[in-house]
Amino acid sequence: MQATRLPRLWRHLLLLLIPLGLLLSAWQAALLAREEALESLHKEATSELRLAAAGISSYLSRHDYLPRLLASRETLKRALANPDDPVAVMNLNRIFDEFRAITDVSDIYLLDRSGTTLAASNWHLPHSFVGQNYSFRPYFQLAMQGQMGRFYGLGTQSGERGYYFSAPVQLDASSRRAEGVVVVKVLVAPLEGNWSSQNGELLVSDENGVIFMASQPDLRLASLTPLDSAVQRRLQQTRRYDGVPLDTVSLATFDLRADGSRLVRFERGPLHEMAYLALSRELPSLGWTVHMLKPLTSLESAQWQAGMLAAGLYGVVVLGGGIGWQRWRLRRERELFAERERQTLAEGQARVRGIIDRTRAGLLVLDEQASLAYLNPTAQAIFSHTPANVEGRHLTELLTPADARRVLALRQPHPSSAVEVLAVRPGGDLVPLELTISPLVSPHGERWLATVFDLSERKIQEQALARARDQLEQRVEERTRDLLDSNRRLSAEIDERRRAEAELRQAQDELIQAAKLAVLGQMAAGINHELNQPLAAIRAYAENARVFLDRGRSEAANGNLAQIVELTARMAEISAQLKQFSRKSGDSLTAVSAQASFGYALRLYRSRLTEARVEVIQDWPVEDVWVHADLVRLEQVLVNLIGNALQAMSETPAPRLELSIVEENGWVRLGVRDHGPGIAASHLGRVFEPFFTTKATGKGLGLGLSISARIVDDLGGRLEASNAADGGARFSVTLRASGAANPPTAARLSQTGALSLCKENRHA
Repeated sequence: MQATRLPRLWRHLLLLLIPLGLLLSAWQAALLAREEALESLHKEATSELRLAAAGISSYLSRHDYLPRLLASRETLKRALANPDDPVAVMNLNRIFDEFRAITDVSDIYLLDRSGTTLAASNWHLPHSFVGQNYSFRPYFQLAMQGQMGRFYGLGTQSGERGYYFSAPVQLDASSRRAEGVVVVKVLVAPLEGNWSSQNGELLVSDENGVIFMASQPDLRLASLTPLDSAVQRRLQQTRRYDGVPLDTVSLATFDLRADGSRLVRFERGPLHEMAYLALSRELPSLGWTVHMLKPLTSLESAQWQAGMLAAGLYGVVVLGGGIGWQRWRLRRERELFAERERQTLAEGQARVRGIIDRTRAGLLVLDEQASLAYLNPTAQAIFSHTPANVEGRHLTELLTPADARRVLALRQPHPSSAVEVLAVRPGGDLVPLELTISPLVSPHGERWLATVFDLSERKIQEQALARARDQLEQRVEERTRDLLDSNRRLSAEIDERRRAEAELRQAQDELIQAAKLAVLGQMAAGINHELNQPLAAIRAYAENARVFLDRGRSEAANGNLAQIVELTARMAEISAQLKQFSRKSGDSLTAVSAQASFGYALRLYRSRLTEARVEVIQDWPVEDVWVHADLVRLEQVLVNLIGNALQAMSETPAPRLELSIVEENGWVRLGVRDHGPGIAASHLGRVFEPFFTTKATGKGLGLGLSISARIVDDLGGRLEASNAADGGARFSVTLRASGAANPPTAARLSQTGALSLCKENRHA
């Protein structure tokens, strides 16, 4: 007999239909996954587009009030009415700078009737607007007509993208004639910083299709469509993009969807190889259009996953059908083999009996009553019984009474686990055995096979192993006690070392603070001289104001009072230097501006620099260079180095102090070089040792450079000393550069004043 098989035609048909079904199911699943992924992308893009549009509108509208507020100030009107008065113009410059810092805008400036800049918040910077003419800008033309101006474009001086607010300035409210225009510029680049975290590209284009803002830098200042000659002429007249070529990156649509979205692809540009789901939203108040482009890479991934899942499910179904067919075939084959097995069973039993007789294990065959029916030669030797003596007897009669009850529970339909029992030999000797009972297939009824092994040698080995284990545990316990004693002693030593380190750190902090106070004592005379001058000026302005009030000249008196306010602010700034320098530093490291730290140190030594006629040369980038350090401790190091340089040049006829900042390979090197006598070659290796000094007795303790070296080491850098080739000593502080491109606003505001002071002291 043979198992049933499918005809060849059906087998060939199944081989053809199974792959076709697999492809069809995968294709349908991929289509469904594509639609679901597109719908999910559309919802995500709609939400992100709405939030982006709201963020742009709210960011720009919060500065709408500022031009009108500034246009109403008397200080501004007074400067516009008297453009030749340098005091009034300088006061307005400072007011603009203060408002710029408070409102966090880019620039504030005032234009006269001709469009020429009279005052600006950046009057002290290289790209100052003062003296520049902006009559070509639409915001100036609208404001001169009495309207509130709005404009966006590139700055002609800075080249930065910005949005401009303007308001007319009227000196006489009755005539309502615009005598000037106040302008506020807001940078739009900070908006793009929040777009980089989105999964997609966000673009903002103007009414001409020019991309003004974009999350992808390569797309900025490019056109979505080619610009005709009329549009190009209009852009050139207003200098909106100030000569930028405005390359075209065509955005081609290859599919329109019912929900209003589009499937697009850039025909050229940096992203021309990627496809996107595009949504747009108009900003009518600004004349802009916001575009959200979501990449379709997730769509392709979803299609592949759905197709693979469908193919897997289809494979499971096909595999289940195949397994069912195979199980049916196997059952048919078992029925065929059963007959064959019954025929060969007798031959097999004879062969098994020969194997049993020759095995090394003791085998006993039990009938349904657990009586002994057969013992192989090994079992006869273990129990010391012949078959004639034990056949027909119960197995439990050969075991101790306690083990006899356990053996009765071993007879189960499935093989039982091995148990240890004690057999009783005819002489009364006890033999440890391992006993296993399992069912035995037999045509003569229920039978059981008992397997026994002699455990006498194993028991002897186990006893020897137990004695060895006890000895090992005793040794481990003794060793553990020794280790615990050693650990306690080591813990005590560690605690003592930590206390010593804490005391050392406290002593170092106290030495640093003492060094600061020593420098404060040296600077006291200079700061006293700086305070005397504003005090004398305040007295003179106060007496003049009293005379003006007696004569009824309130406007002149107000001008003197304004000067008094500025002088008192200057005195507060001078006294704040002492308070800031004397404070203790913290333990956390942050991003610190290297230029601001130099500026603070120079501010402390301003009087000494002026009195000694020291030429200060600053060699560093215009943009801030940030280091990973603690602000107070870094300033302490620079104060010590500059103080040492000034003292070294006390006898130099033409003293010159060179300060430099160099950034390379993730590190920043701050240099302080004097043109004094330099350091003796024998002293170069000892300048950082505590209490080592070449000064006269009473001029110093020799701790400044030692403390500075320890501070720089704690900041993760190094302090080095050398002699310049053309004379003088050079000290360099090397610190790790910080990746903070936008430091906290408060830190930026506090360091702006220090940077301006650096520029004042550039050639002190």
